Amino acid sequence: MNNEALKVKWFNGAKGTVGIAKVKTHEGEIEYRISPVDGFLEHMDVQQIVAWGVWFPTEAGDALFLEGV
Repeated sequence: MNNEALKVKWFNGAKGTVGIAKVKTHEGEIEYRISPVDGFLEHMDVQQIVAWGVWFPTEAGDALFLEGV
């Protein structure tokens, strides 16, 4: 089983697009990852976040995706 994006939030600014993904890891754990992306093909951008995105704080991710509310 590969890592899988469950949800993604997009943020656009003057310097480009950033995505934050809620990811289910191949171990079955939930974590959040963030990465700048090209913004041309959403499915490729999501793959980039899952594969190369950096860790995003769990508490911030839960709040952003309204988890546990």
